[in-house]
Amino acid sequence: MYTKYGLSEVWKKRQTLGKCGEHFRGWWMKYKIQKGVSYEFGALAVKEGGINFCIAASGCRTLFLCIYDEKGSLLVRADLLKYHAFGNVYSVLVGIDASRELYYTVEKDGKIFIDPYLKNVKRIRKWGEVRRKGHIDPATLLPLGYDWEDDRPLKLDFSEVIAYELHVRGFTKDASSKVAHRGTFLGLVEKLDYIKDLGITQLVLLPAYFFYEFDAEYSLRYQDVIYNSDSSEKESARMNFWGFKNANYFMPKPEYSSSNDFVTEFKDMVKTFHKAGIEIVMRFYFPDSVNRNVVVSCLEYWVKEYHIDGFFLMGENLPMRLIASNDVLFDTKIYYSYFNEGELPRDNLNPRLAVCGRDYMNVARRYLKSDEDMLNAFLKAQNENPALIHRINYITSYEGFTLNDLVSYDYKHNEPNGEGNRDGENYNYSWNCGAEGPSRKKQIQSLRMKQMKNILLMLLSARGVPMLLAGDEFMNSQSGNNNPYCQDNHISWLNWRDTSSSRELYEYVKGLIAFRKAHPIVHMLHEPKMLDSLSCGYPDLSYHAEQAWYPKLYNHIRHIGMMFCGKYAKRPDGKDDDFIYIAYNMHWESHEFALPKLPKGFKWEAELSSEAGGVQAVNAGLFEKQENVIVAQRSVLVLRSVQGLD
Repeated sequence: MYTKYGLSEVWKKRQTLGKCGEHFRGWWMKYKIQKGVSYEFGALAVKEGGINFCIAASGCRTLFLCIYDEKGSLLVRADLLKYHAFGNVYSVLVGIDASRELYYTVEKDGKIFIDPYLKNVKRIRKWGEVRRKGHIDPATLLPLGYDWEDDRPLKLDFSEVIAYELHVRGFTKDASSKVAHRGTFLGLVEKLDYIKDLGITQLVLLPAYFFYEFDAEYSLRYQDVIYNSDSSEKESARMNFWGFKNANYFMPKPEYSSSNDFVTEFKDMVKTFHKAGIEIVMRFYFPDSVNRNVVVSCLEYWVKEYHIDGFFLMGENLPMRLIASNDVLFDTKIYYSYFNEGELPRDNLNPRLAVCGRDYMNVARRYLKSDEDMLNAFLKAQNENPALIHRINYITSYEGFTLNDLVSYDYKHNEPNGEGNRDGENYNYSWNCGAEGPSRKKQIQSLRMKQMKNILLMLLSARGVPMLLAGDEFMNSQSGNNNPYCQDNHISWLNWRDTSSSRELYEYVKGLIAFRKAHPIVHMLHEPKMLDSLSCGYPDLSYHAEQAWYPKLYNHIRHIGMMFCGKYAKRPDGKDDDFIYIAYNMHWESHEFALPKLPKGFKWEAELSSEAGGVQAVNAGLFEKQENVIVAQRSVLVLRSVQGLD
């Protein structure tokens, strides 16, 4: 997205400027121009001195590179057609000081050429300003040098990942976040201790690359290039808060930075989180209008320039075969909604591919609200995690209800979006637990808390990688809006309120994450065989009901016991894991579960419970004979083997 920078008088004077061979003479300056190199698109300062420009442009009659100083004075106007490299590629090396404050544009057939490989701009616009007709942010060079301090992408194993999806601005923009740099990359860094304390090991960022919040029709006449906002346009335009639109994919979003040097601030953020053992994965949406050749180059660039750990790709007909076998991206995590395994290469296949779709979410939600004939689908969803392409599971995401709203609303409430509540998903598989929206009834509040705990336990005990939605852990609400794409306000900003209920849920989520990390048997990367393959007397996974080893899987059944044998997995200390028994009861009645007999010298002990009384109430009445346990209606209980019986 190159631009003219400065006053229109410059362009009038341009007509009188002369050229001298391979040099360009401005009013008082002279710069050498020669054929450049074409290995990297965009503008790049070279060690030998000067700046190399590599531009791809097709079907052009004229093509000029124009360089300006900080005042908008034209310094260089080079005819790129004289510096053809190959195909549609043109490259020129300009002998000019790269440390200066410079801006540039490319003119194609007399109009400003918007280059998809632009890597940096001068920040001149505030978040939410509506661009006037023809506004394009002025292109400039990347800052020279950055000390990564030996930083590298972390390459965490999928079994180590606890993902956490967030919107950079919405995460800390509300005053309740209590950060100094609200809504920015630096504000996100200010929440590092909180994120670490929760147990998160991977952040999934909604689009954090350069996009405009409001569309504006480009008028590429030079005299119309203006950088002010027009409030009258704002009234009729809906903000694109999320950022899923055509964009400039090769740089961070300037408006998410607390300073003008957004490139350095983004790199500082990545480096800081890496030091804390936390990966950075970015969502990228490529609409059909984006040249698919740009996609692979874009991903490679973010890995090399910004040390990104992975990508959550969105868009149709992406070149997934090329991405899945790309050498630069080979050990970079790639998330996508669908992989056609038959079309993937057999050799050199990236081992860090993962599917992330709505399947787990829909099944878990329907099982949570006690829909009929969901038990078998739930068991499959809990244990599905193929070796070739892994699974990312979630129950809430940026699109749809938050966790709190999932148990508080039967219907979407998107009226503030201005589309007559027609936008957003109609099939949410939600249940308001007895009242639509906020309720002061203790019974409803208690049931909602239990339901949130239930589905979080499902998610964090499933074999696939769990992805939490930021704010769910402290009951953030969007007031029933399941599509707040245009809401840059309290609806989309996290409310970091501190209440007894939010603290209770936060501590519960923190405990679930710690439990998952401590017990690899629950979330091993390979799917269970349900066989005694170790000849130890127990299969890796077994199902139980009122009678041990005899599950009931009929369409009307809504409860099941699952036992994991710890002999099939090693804990972080190298010892065999414990036996884990998880009793799921999504029926509106309590049920008795028979407990399988443990090896000699071990007994069952309650570890986690979604019931209000917690594990203390369970342990108090459980362990006379160690034969069965009563699990209350709509609740989940986790038992763990401990030494204690002769």
